[in-house]
Amino acid sequence: MPCYMENQVKIQMLTLDVDMFGVQSEVHPTLIWDQTGATLVDAGFPGQFEQLMQAVTKAGVPFTQIKRVIITHQDWDHIGTLPAIAATNNEVKIYAHSNEKPYLEGTIPYLKMTPEKIAVRVQSLPEEMRAKAAAIFESIPTFSIDQVLADGDKLPFHEIEIIHTPGHTPGHVCLYVKSHRLLVAGDQLRIENDCLVGPAEIYTPDMPTALQSLKKLVAYDIEHVICYHGGMYGPKASIRIAELANT
Repeated sequence: MPCYMENQVKIQMLTLDVDMFGVQSEVHPTLIWDQTGATLVDAGFPGQFEQLMQAVTKAGVPFTQIKRVIITHQDWDHIGTLPAIAATNNEVKIYAHSNEKPYLEGTIPYLKMTPEKIAVRVQSLPEEMRAKAAAIFESIPTFSIDQVLADGDKLPFHEIEIIHTPGHTPGHVCLYVKSHRLLVAGDQLRIENDCLVGPAEIYTPDMPTALQSLKKLVAYDIEHVICYHGGMYGPKASIRIAELANT
């Protein structure tokens, strides 16, 4: 994906390869930067830090220029490298919606990663994978949130507006970059077989609310979408979003 250059705000979709318990896939954090420094949106699985750092450097941004990480939601594939990022630069500020804060800070267990659910997941794997899987789940971090986000927040950098889209998790957010007519969708939207679709029902505890959240996106002029799972969709993404919202 080429960088966008309008108004000095640059955006790069990153691609991280992952082999999770024998299943090959990709995830797509987003890097946004301008004269105020760089912001990373979501941070990959545990163990992906070196790959993430290489992807950021390849985009032309020194990793030390990352000043902020915005977490779209609490799932482990979005937060896994945060301890390594903080260890590299202890001035990085972490942003997340207020509804995600108690989970991310460890006040209450992660919604989809309670000890009971982790045990079931580990036992479902082939025996030779269980020890490795258990170690990965034990490394899922908790951390302090420096700045809580709310629906409609217009951040003082990169022309970002926060759209609260609950359902997939209580505090899931999308980011709208108006100057580029671009939506960073987290897991609210995905790409399957080159088609833009809504959140995955199997991983969405409150699907009715998630579908209602789709309707909020219709109000925005969206040309392209970066989906954490699936990558870039567009142009004319608003047309497909309206179809999804009205189905």
